[in-house]
Amino acid sequence: MTVSQRPKLSLSVLAIAVLAAANAAQSKQLEEVIVTAQKTSASTQDTPIAITGMTADSLEKFGFQNANDISAQVPNMQVSGPYGDVQPIFSIRGVSMSDYSSNQASPIGVYTDEMYMGATYTHGMNFFDVERLEVLRGPQGTLYGKNTTGGAVNIITNTANVGDDFGFNMKAGLGNYGATTGEFGVEDTLIDDVLAVRLGYSSSRNDGYVKNALGGPNLSQLDFQGARLSLEWVPAASTIVTFKYTNSGNDSRANASRNEPRGNLENDPVAVTALETGGVGVSSHPDNGYIDNTGYSRPAQNLDRHEVQDDYTGALIVDNEQGILRVDHVTDNYTFTSTTSYSEADYSQKQNTDGGPDGLLHIRWAVETDAFSQDLRVAGDFGGPVSFITGLYFATEFQDMHNIYEIYETPPDLRVAVTFPGAAAFYPFLLDFGGVDQKMITDKTSYAAYTQFRFDASDKLGFDVGLRYTVDEVDLEYLNVSRFNYDGEPIGTWVPGNTTGADEPFIAPSVGGRGPLEVVQLIGDILNGSVDANDLAPSGQPAGYTHGPYTTDSAPQQSAKEQEVTGKLGVDYTVNDDLMLYASYSKGYRAGNFNGGVYYEVRDFENSYAEPEFIDSYELGFKSDLLDGSARLNAALFFYDYSNQQFINVVGVSNFLENAGGSTILGAEAEFTMALSERLMVNIGLGLLKTEYTELELSDTRTLNNPDDTVDLSGNELISAPQVSGNISVDYAVLRLNSGDLSLNINANYQSRQWYSAYNDDASYEHIKQDAYALVNTRLSWRSADDTYSISLWAKNLADQEYDGYAINLQAGFGFDYFQQGPPRSYGLELTYRYN
Repeated sequence: MTVSQRPKLSLSVLAIAVLAAANAAQSKQLEEVIVTAQKTSASTQDTPIAITGMTADSLEKFGFQNANDISAQVPNMQVSGPYGDVQPIFSIRGVSMSDYSSNQASPIGVYTDEMYMGATYTHGMNFFDVERLEVLRGPQGTLYGKNTTGGAVNIITNTANVGDDFGFNMKAGLGNYGATTGEFGVEDTLIDDVLAVRLGYSSSRNDGYVKNALGGPNLSQLDFQGARLSLEWVPAASTIVTFKYTNSGNDSRANASRNEPRGNLENDPVAVTALETGGVGVSSHPDNGYIDNTGYSRPAQNLDRHEVQDDYTGALIVDNEQGILRVDHVTDNYTFTSTTSYSEADYSQKQNTDGGPDGLLHIRWAVETDAFSQDLRVAGDFGGPVSFITGLYFATEFQDMHNIYEIYETPPDLRVAVTFPGAAAFYPFLLDFGGVDQKMITDKTSYAAYTQFRFDASDKLGFDVGLRYTVDEVDLEYLNVSRFNYDGEPIGTWVPGNTTGADEPFIAPSVGGRGPLEVVQLIGDILNGSVDANDLAPSGQPAGYTHGPYTTDSAPQQSAKEQEVTGKLGVDYTVNDDLMLYASYSKGYRAGNFNGGVYYEVRDFENSYAEPEFIDSYELGFKSDLLDGSARLNAALFFYDYSNQQFINVVGVSNFLENAGGSTILGAEAEFTMALSERLMVNIGLGLLKTEYTELELSDTRTLNNPDDTVDLSGNELISAPQVSGNISVDYAVLRLNSGDLSLNINANYQSRQWYSAYNDDASYEHIKQDAYALVNTRLSWRSADDTYSISLWAKNLADQEYDGYAINLQAGFGFDYFQQGPPRSYGLELTYRYN
């Protein structure tokens, strides 16, 4: 948030406080939100953790449609969707996942009805027929199925309830870009006191908001359908059995990529002119002084922001099938719970990563995931001030990944010798590179025993002690990285097969870590002492491709086993009925994993496995109700000691799963809600972060011929961690009649500048960021007095704000920066009907 904007926020809070004092007598009490964040039902105000709960009414008010809508009203939370709405990337309090590899687990746990969803590409597949959402901020190292370092997103879906009468709900909507939405739900008690059923269905489609100037359908589409069957069976008065089966799928055109070229033709205008005059090997595309490595220059094509020249992007297909069986048995003092779940999911996508009309970088992603989990726990008390939850957890996840990278089907532009002189030595090897065929199979198993005790020392003072012992095992069962030509015929295999000792697709001729056209730079290196005679000596390694003969054999199998103890210590004090203070220490960890990126040599364990990451979290907070229950203020101050953060680092045509040595996060957040009157309600959220890598050293991607050259990045900010974020929502009952109410909601969220790379503005990464921006949404609704129907007009990104949600520096290998922009303004009409 800029300095000029801060007083506006302060003045708005002051104005609200003044209005509150004037209207307190007319204000209504706030709704109590019940959550199950600690595996038992409790009000958010009685739960001593940082949590935001959203009921079905809240979700409808904010026009909730997908996972990307969650962060709009949650402080210190960001959500980006680089691969569409079905595959969101969550960031909470500066803890994020920059890894686009489909085999990596997110540091933010996503749960559907307590089922842990490990495959990141399924995280957006269950946001329909939702009863409520819960966002927990901070490490989850005790009660949850999978340890996470950043937090958890809990999706609680609608459930059939024995005893409920027949009910029916339907929603239909239309919007711009050809959008259509439909929701349907029906439920009833089939056998009195014994059996109930609910069926929910959802459909969302649009024609895509990115036009392809080369013709064909628009890109960045959505075509989602999902259905869920819920059964509740009460075989005895003390036992409840719930079964939910979900089948959902998306089949659409993938998101478009935006190519921002970084090859500067002004590096040597004379040489550029000579090459262009010759005409051979020089692209005919117009340019604005900058090109990518095939000579394409998007800024010179006179394209709209949401328009591309795309020759490859195809279908984005995700299918997800899952079942959850929960059994609760209740006695006078104890509740026994068993939750069994399974899922089968697959994902495929054709992505034109270079964002242009040439064959520079085309990727076909594909992965299949099978998962199973079992959670057994008992909750109860000993008839006194002590209550507890203790349990056992077991989970498996099998992933079969197959990615294909087609590289430089269009030959490099000769002017690359000027724009990136270090790439000149690479030129001959890119003329017929072909593609990389990557196959990887991993098998993960997790065991855990956990417990959390609650001791109420008095009616005001309480203590929480949680402990969890976890064993995580991951087996790399198969790994093969091979090369094929553009017709799909195999040429050779790097892993296994590369015997050169170089983890590169080819060895380019170089002297002292410089290419043949970097003579001036080499002389400078010699003069400043960074290169000596030993560096100038021939290595004895001939230039050429590093792969061996083609084979389908696997690299040697590898296994890793982690045994970790995590937990929580908490204390809370109830000052009075309206104020609770709390403090806590918690430790969370994210299991290690094998590198799902592309590399070109069989690696030993130390270089192929990313170690687990850990967070030690210290938090102080309070929760308060004010003005006779018409206002609410919750706030927290926290400090994270973060070690071994996992993230992907792209270097040339390789990518590596890395561990940052260490980092710290200091932050604060507040959520304020006030009913100014019977007609006016205001919600305000504020998040503040100060993040820093305390120890991090990565490759200098500017020196292509010297892979050992590194950059010290200590002191840089963490990824997706804006220093200031905020949100505001205003609800106003415009008109109240005997026949119904007309209400208006206006909400907005703000993010200050954030980096999408750990390099920040070092080493030519200064563009891999998003400057400060705000999004404004609105909804005007008419709801009948008997609540049977409602009609809504809505708009998102009302000001048509342009922003990017994701970016990668691909200059070293391809000469451009890669961006995924956020969606433009959208609007529509919605009709809802309910029968109870």
